[in-house]
Amino acid sequence: MSSPKTYGELKPVIFSALKEGINRFDTAPSYRTEGVIGDVLKSAENELGLSRKDYWIQTKIDAWQMTEGNIRKHFDDALEKFGTEYVDALLVHWPVPEKMSDTWTQVAGLKSSGLVRFTGICNVRMRQLESIAGWDELPDIIQIERSPLRVCADEEEFCRRNGIELQAYSPLCKMDHRLRDSALLHDIAARHGVSIGQAVMRWHVETGAVPIFATTKPGRVREYSAVTDFSLDDADIAEISTLDCNHKMYLESFACPGF
Repeated sequence: MSSPKTYGELKPVIFSALKEGINRFDTAPSYRTEGVIGDVLKSAENELGLSRKDYWIQTKIDAWQMTEGNIRKHFDDALEKFGTEYVDALLVHWPVPEKMSDTWTQVAGLKSSGLVRFTGICNVRMRQLESIAGWDELPDIIQIERSPLRVCADEEEFCRRNGIELQAYSPLCKMDHRLRDSALLHDIAARHGVSIGQAVMRWHVETGAVPIFATTKPGRVREYSAVTDFSLDDADIAEISTLDCNHKMYLESFACPGF
């Protein structure tokens, strides 16, 4: 596990994001950043003249918290760390089969009480999405590993059909060599006068996903915020999607075989 980021490390990145119009911040207990993100956002309110409604806090229920049965104490701890009365989104980080039903009931209850605005689940595949389709209350958000090397067309269609926001983590696949060295991506990026990273980020947006990226560099934030300044045409999107080879970096199905 990497060392938790400090206030001094995250403040310039978060402030850069807010100034560039990026106001959604994703974390989890296992990332060990809930407290420092809360502190930086409070500073942003004072220094940038923001209010709570100007930014989005999204956190998760980790697997170890699910095993204890009662997630409320962990959620309350997260609220205290953030210094807020609610979170915008609460996601189940890992769909542990034997704990999923009870955990989802509790998460839905937090939404009903107004402590959570939107709910979601991470690291699911189609077999789990097919089970979700029969639930009384669907998640508002699905967050999965997605990149041009793993297009997830079926998952995207499921989310589109059910009005669920699709979030893509590791949207650049840590710039795998098959993206970094792709002549196709180099050509598309050059034609639009953008970087390969920007072209891939725009591909996510154009194909119905919200890319969730991590960085400690304010310059990178500025680079990716510029993806709203250009568009890809249908041919570009189709070409980028041909890079799909169902490549995954994280094998969530090993720990979460289904529910």
